[in-house]
Amino acid sequence: MEKISTSASAQTAPSSEESEDGGSEHPKTEDEGPAPQRDIEVSAGDMRGLGSALAAAYGKLMHNGLQRAREYYTSTPPVSCTNAKWQELGRNARLGTQMCCPSAAAFFEGLEAGLGWDVYEALVDFEVYTIELQRRAEERRKAKGKSSSSSSSSSSSSKESSGSSDASDSELDGGTLASMGTPAPGKDEEQAAKALPNGRCTGFALGGVDGQIGVVAQTADLPPLLYGYGDFDTVLCLKTPQAGTLVYDSDGRLCPIGMNSSGLGISVFNLHLSQTTGFEQPALTVQTVLWELLLAQHTLASGTDWLKNVKVPLMCGSALLLADATGSVTVELNSGGPPAISELHCGTPTVRANHPLQDSCKPSFGGSERAGRESERRQAALTRRLVAWCAKAPERANGASAPSSGEDALAVLRSSKKVRNLSTLACVACDLRQRRLHVEFRERQPATEAEVMKIAKELALPAKRVAKALAAGSVQCKTGRRRMTTGKPARHFTRWARHAFTLGV
Repeated sequence: MEKISTSASAQTAPSSEESEDGGSEHPKTEDEGPAPQRDIEVSAGDMRGLGSALAAAYGKLMHNGLQRAREYYTSTPPVSCTNAKWQELGRNARLGTQMCCPSAAAFFEGLEAGLGWDVYEALVDFEVYTIELQRRAEERRKAKGKSSSSSSSSSSSSKESSGSSDASDSELDGGTLASMGTPAPGKDEEQAAKALPNGRCTGFALGGVDGQIGVVAQTADLPPLLYGYGDFDTVLCLKTPQAGTLVYDSDGRLCPIGMNSSGLGISVFNLHLSQTTGFEQPALTVQTVLWELLLAQHTLASGTDWLKNVKVPLMCGSALLLADATGSVTVELNSGGPPAISELHCGTPTVRANHPLQDSCKPSFGGSERAGRESERRQAALTRRLVAWCAKAPERANGASAPSSGEDALAVLRSSKKVRNLSTLACVACDLRQRRLHVEFRERQPATEAEVMKIAKELALPAKRVAKALAAGSVQCKTGRRRMTTGKPARHFTRWARHAFTLGV
């Protein structure tokens, strides 16, 4: 018998925001009732039943997330991916999955039966984004042949983002909004929201400390407009009588970050590599690889062995962090060859961002020089924070010389504004020893027109400038209001809400 629950026995334990994440206090509005829960639990007797049960509980969010992506990539000029190309990717993903991912294939079969539409078209998120990145790379190549003045104008488009400076990455509270200065001429509030920044995830994995520590953590840095501003991010707890899986998923996209009951933790990173041969033949998508590792209850050892022996190509580039109690590795997937797996790190963190670390992948990096430098800076910033954490071990009550819990891992991520920045929709940490998934969600609270005018008056700023800062999510403030669940651009205050979920299997 399949079981569906949107009230997790996964022991949801939300905690209040800390002062470092706060800002100016605003009075509460009238009680709007509780926001939708952040977790869904389903159980069934086998993988196919598990997929069917998840379709019933999660299908609407999946459909809405897919439609959001379709509208952007297939309709917003310049078009990155046609509907026909999207369907081709889905067909090749289905063939590749059926050839070498038995657990994921059965799960997807049940999902598709419950959804009534082609689930594999929802499993090419990284691949479609790679096509968009390839379009940008081609624009850069064309621009290099022009004069610097024409290059500056020709490389811009409604989909292109020029990247963020360190200052624009910083979140503001109500008291520091004055530092925004005078408004810059150009796009209005809605046009500014259409810019699609590059993926900017940063994370680390740690295992092998006398078998007592297993942590995988990362920021989920995703284009807010394309992922519903994080309004629908959900934790999924999937159980069969034999085992379970606990994952964070953004906007119903079926791109899991989490753990299984065998003790394997997984995080995933965009990695723009130039090879594209996987698009034209049966291949594995990034999401399929993640689900097979989790649902087949792989450990770190069996998971890396499986990756080494995959018989079909990967569809596009991506990177993983894998860890359990024995240690941690980073894996770089590419369609031009076998997965590149690092050496096993025992007792020391494996840190990564969005640039290639393995020699076999470095020559095919397709990102811009600026994107590569920014990724290296974020990785270096996180490494410094980890070193600083270890240096303070004698000051801690438990004497831990490394982040040994999910809460510790979240603290490290949030300690750097370069790591947790304006693109971050959530911070996710897997505590593999306790089987707990810790998530720090970025939540939006509506800002009223009266508040925009009040802030503008108090800080002597143009109202348009204040509205633009609020639309970008630059201002943190705990209003006590119900979090927004529209998935649409709007002026808002942000806050960070921490939750913890336990895998009981």
